[in-house]
Amino acid sequence: MQRIWTVEAATSALVELRPLIALLRAQRSALEQMKGDLLRLRRLERTGALPGGTDQNQLQFTDADASLHDALTTSSMVELRIKALVDQMQASVDRVSVRGVELRDIERGLIDFPAVADGRPFLFCWQESDGDEVAFAHAFGEGFGARLPLAAYLHQHISER
Repeated sequence: MQRIWTVEAATSALVELRPLIALLRAQRSALEQMKGDLLRLRRLERTGALPGGTDQNQLQFTDADASLHDALTTSSMVELRIKALVDQMQASVDRVSVRGVELRDIERGLIDFPAVADGRPFLFCWQESDGDEVAFAHAFGEGFGARLPLAAYLHQHISER
C-alpha cells in the first residue's frame, strides 16, 4: 500500500532525506570518476602499457595515466569497484524509496510525495533549492514543469469540485 503524505510529514521527512540525497550525489560523482579511470586504463591496456595489453611500446603518459600505471591498477579491478559502488547507490536509492517517496532527480534533489486532498490524489513536489519546507504540488502524470505553489495547486485542482 502506498504511503499518503501530509505536508507536515513530508516537510519533517526532509531531515532524513537530505543526507541520503547528498550521499547519492557523492556516490554519483565517485562513479563518474571511476568511469573515467576505467576508460584511461582500457586505453593503456590496449596499447600494452599496462598488464593485459598486447604491445609493450614506450608511451608518453599523462600525470593521471602515470599514477594509474604506478598503482598497477587493472581495468578489472576498477570494474569491480564500479559494480560495488553501483550496488551501494542502489541501496541508497532503496533507502529513499522505502520511505514511500519518489526520487526524481539526484542532482536537483527532486522528490515527489504522494498525497490526497478531498479524495483526489496528487504529489507534493520538493527540490533541494526549495528550502526547508514542502511548498509545491502537481498532479500525477505531470512533471516538475507543471508544479504550482501548494495553495495555488489546491485552489486550482482540488477546490474545483
